[in-house]
Amino acid sequence: MASIYLQPTDYAAYGITGATAAQVQQASAYVDGYLKRPEGLICANDAAGNPCYMVSLNPTSSWTFPNAIAPGIAVTVHAPLGLLLSMDLLGQVIILDRAVPNKTEAAVITNVNPAAGTIILGNVTYSHSAGAIGDFGLTNFEERSLPSKRSMIRMARQGVTRLISGVGRYGYGRRSDQIQGMYNEINLLATLQTFGGPPQWIPFDVTQASISPTTAELWVPAGILLAYYTDVRVWYVAGYPASGLPDIIKQATAAVVDFLINAPPGMISGGFKRMKAGDTELDRFTSELFSSPQYSLMASFRAVTLG
Repeated sequence: MASIYLQPTDYAAYGITGATAAQVQQASAYVDGYLKRPEGLICANDAAGNPCYMVSLNPTSSWTFPNAIAPGIAVTVHAPLGLLLSMDLLGQVIILDRAVPNKTEAAVITNVNPAAGTIILGNVTYSHSAGAIGDFGLTNFEERSLPSKRSMIRMARQGVTRLISGVGRYGYGRRSDQIQGMYNEINLLATLQTFGGPPQWIPFDVTQASISPTTAELWVPAGILLAYYTDVRVWYVAGYPASGLPDIIKQATAAVVDFLINAPPGMISGGFKRMKAGDTELDRFTSELFSSPQYSLMASFRAVTLG
């Protein structure tokens, strides 16, 4: 589902009464492209009214659960037959019954049993009937390495409204620490890493984490033995409800729509940005977004002949 930052009821207020839905959708895509946010800025709520998933994302995969899912804590759920389950599913967020507003919720995989073909969901609030759809990939996701001896990272997205899930893992010490003699090469950790495969991901309690709304810094709680993780994965929502979209985003979208309406015929065709043949260069689309002190958005098309 694409971002749509203006509704028909907004057209008159922003001076684009002649706009079409296709132009508004195209302008919204330009805004997302400039902001480098393919997930867009609009998030949808779950049945309880909490931020749940990003509207513009498409599921990376969808499961149809063969059995009913009962509400509760640490709920065992049978995965669809034929799926290859692995421990890499730990921490992933499943949006259950996205098409059923009064049952929509985000569930987190806290354990996996590949032999039994089951997963454990940390918390399920609503009952879901057999055949319920679970969608993956509808939240923001980041995998980061923690700085040495620190438990903070800076998120790629500001405006985090809900941290849904997080996992961490311990890796063997960095080379800079090893050569300083901070690790003994002959120990159980070194042996397990050499012969036991990659370190496992461990879920951590996201309610114990802390996010700065101004700097987007995430403080990650320490794991077992009060040791900081080496790497972390986090799933979260960052955006606004459709009814709470900032006015500046609507103004920017309307500015692009106005250009699309008034641009001379033939100027907005083709999907490339720049083409060059010999000494002739054609720039089909250039944009300057939020460049003025008032964060105005301007879009222009130009043809430049060199030489």
